Amino acid sequence: MKVSYVLWNKSGVESEIPMGQAWKWILHIEDEIEIHLIFENLKKKIADNKLTLLNLQIDQQCCSDEFLNRACAAYKDPVIYDEFMPVARIISTHTETDSRESRSVMERMN
Repeated sequence: MKVSYVLWNKSGVESEIPMGQAWKWILHIEDEIEIHLIFENLKKKIADNKLTLLNLQIDQQCCSDEFLNRACAAYKDPVIYDEFMPVARIISTHTETDSRESRSVMERMN
C-alpha cells in the first residue's frame, strides 16, 4: 500500500527542508502495523521542525478497513490539502517486513 504526504517549511525555522520549500514523501508499506510508527515519527518531525503537513493520502484500494482505522487513529492533527503546492523534492521509500529495514527507513525519515 502507499502513503504519501508533503511537508512544508513555511515557519522559517532551519530544518532538513529548506525554508519556504515543500518536500513530498511516498512510502510503500508492506506491513500495516508499521503505520502507527510512521505517523508517530511524522508527528514528532512536524512538531520539532515546525513544519506544515499537506496532502496526506492513503491508497485505500490496497488496504484493509483495519489499516484505515489505525491510520486515522494514529494521525488526528489537521492536514491542509493544496493540489497547487509546488514540491521541490520527492522522496520515495519502500519498507520491508524485516525489522532492520523498517528501522533504517524510520531513521532516514528523521
